Amino acid sequence: MALKLNDAREPYREFYGRNVEQMPKLVADKRVPLNVAGLMQRRLAVKSADADVQTAWMDNYFDTGDAIAYHPDGKVKLVLDSQHLRNLTPESTLNNSALVLPAGVYETLQGPEFTRAKLEKYVGNWLKSDQAKTNPIWQALARDQTLLDAYVDHIFTEYQRRFAPKTDLKDITAMGAFIVDKDNLPKDVTMRALCVSRLVSRSYVLGGYALDYGSGRLVGLAPEAQVAKNYTVPETRIVAPTLDQVLALSNAHVSRNGKPEFDKDVRTLYKQ
Repeated sequence: MALKLNDAREPYREFYGRNVEQMPKLVADKRVPLNVAGLMQRRLAVKSADADVQTAWMDNYFDTGDAIAYHPDGKVKLVLDSQHLRNLTPESTLNNSALVLPAGVYETLQGPEFTRAKLEKYVGNWLKSDQAKTNPIWQALARDQTLLDAYVDHIFTEYQRRFAPKTDLKDITAMGAFIVDKDNLPKDVTMRALCVSRLVSRSYVLGGYALDYGSGRLVGLAPEAQVAKNYTVPETRIVAPTLDQVLALSNAHVSRNGKPEFDKDVRTLYKQ
């Protein structure tokens, strides 16, 4: 029998079903739940992957390990990589499918806090590209402006290509943040997982997700997937100049007498 010298594990594994039931399985498998920034990275990383891999990431919704906490006074906090979500079990106390947090816990939570009045112009509306890049909810969840800019460009380009080819890119609204129910304040401090939608629904982030909903979808990351940078942002610098670019650049640096021989040598070099 051949020796097993490598621990082959799927870097990404789907945990489909009720979050309160799937999260313990994810944690027991020594994984951490994918966060919003990680999902953004993966959607960028699979742009050149096999069609079925692209479809899996782009055409499905995903619950994440990032959370939103609601206070009865109207304030909300975005809690990145929430430990309270990782501690979910079927015995967790829920109210209206949200996790009930003990008294005093809200004040200890780390993350950007917003009043509902402050959020009014940033949530509940579909966003254009420039609005998505400056939306404070998406900025907080992306954790990096470069990542957010690359993700927005990708989402809007793909949405136009697949679903709105006759609409000018600047007129497309393909992202949004729907995290606050203005009419219903919770009686307790509650927490929900943030969910990011599929491309056909536009890439909105939802904060009203039910933790005991039967169609939840978490992704568990293995340790080896957590240390790698899972996306690349296209660079604007020239990596391999074309022949025409080299010849054009030489006009300012090669004498008129030497230009014919220079052009000949460069053309020969590009044929090799």
